[in-house]
Amino acid sequence: MELETFLVIAKKSTSGSEETEPVQLDDGSKEYRFESEDYVFRDRFFGGNPFVGEEIVYWKGDPIWSMNYYGKATSRTPEDVFKFLTKVLGAVEKKKPYRGPERFSEGLMEYRFMSRGNVYSFWGEEEIMNNGIKVHWLRFHGGEIGE
Repeated sequence: MELETFLVIAKKSTSGSEETEPVQLDDGSKEYRFESEDYVFRDRFFGGNPFVGEEIVYWKGDPIWSMNYYGKATSRTPEDVFKFLTKVLGAVEKKKPYRGPERFSEGLMEYRFMSRGNVYSFWGEEEIMNNGIKVHWLRFHGGEIGE
């Protein structure tokens, strides 16, 4: 299985799933974990709002890919924003398997995503608008990890 395919499956099974809850760790972080074939995906994050996190993919026990992110919901109702964001993350695409698709909307909520580079070296940002008002932003960067 190629990395991009694994990332899509892992993200749809963790942060992009309404069925999956992260595990609370001793260091105060929460973590999603997913395994398939020789791959392991770990998404560890701190905080609630704002929040910071890191995703790492291991292949045969070695770290091969990572992404760091920092974001915040600016709405008075961040629960609604994060519920919408879960749906967005569940729509992640193979061509840019970092966050959600380039655009996603439901009702008055609209998600926008912009990135540069490819899966091996990239950066980008996302935002969620509610009726034209920005209610969430996030910045991320990452890529392959060398030996």
